[in-house]
Amino acid sequence: MSRVTLHPSLPTLAFLATTLCLASGCIPYTVGNTAEPLKPGETQRSMSWYFIPNGIQLRDSVASTFTGIDFEYRKGLEGGASDFGVRVPSLSGVVVSYKRRLTSELASGPVVSMLVGAGVVNVAQHAHGELGLLMSAKERDGIVPYGGLRVMQVVPISEGAPSDSPTAGGFLGTRFGDRDFGVSLELGVYYDRSTLGIRRGTVILVPAVTMHGDELIRLLGVGR
Repeated sequence: MSRVTLHPSLPTLAFLATTLCLASGCIPYTVGNTAEPLKPGETQRSMSWYFIPNGIQLRDSVASTFTGIDFEYRKGLEGGASDFGVRVPSLSGVVVSYKRRLTSELASGPVVSMLVGAGVVNVAQHAHGELGLLMSAKERDGIVPYGGLRVMQVVPISEGAPSDSPTAGGFLGTRFGDRDFGVSLELGVYYDRSTLGIRRGTVILVPAVTMHGDELIRLLGVGR
């Protein structure tokens, strides 16, 4: 008997990627923010698009790119040293985060902040927790480099949801423009074991583009 090999179409791959996202728990791989907290009462909306090359290994000879889109809303808290955010990772959960500046606002060097987050992903099948250390240049002009280290963990909270090991790594990025109308280019490198065995490698690259500000997001045709 001859062996028949199926070649999935792009719509099928997209559907499969979405299904696998819901099955394994999409986490917010992209940061898309500098270390500087928002000013008290200031708000920011952003949309991040990321992709993981060879993120889905369908068989030995074929790999597909895994993609995701996150939406985030942040608001500055009283005192000016912290802000909080609400992120919707790939429309499959909600993660709330708190960012606190560790360096003095008057310091001449780079800004260093701590980022702590928690929530639910995979349509409430997993609880999510994360801890990060962010560093960025002062926001004095239209180009702001940033980077940091992060560790994330998901824990099953529904029957049948798979367990997972921690995801840990770092990221580097640059924001062009400002918080109201800007674009951030970011690259993350993470140790991320595939719980469902959908890929062989445990180290992934996560390139991402983040759009900042309502006006720019509307220009892309989102939220009309």
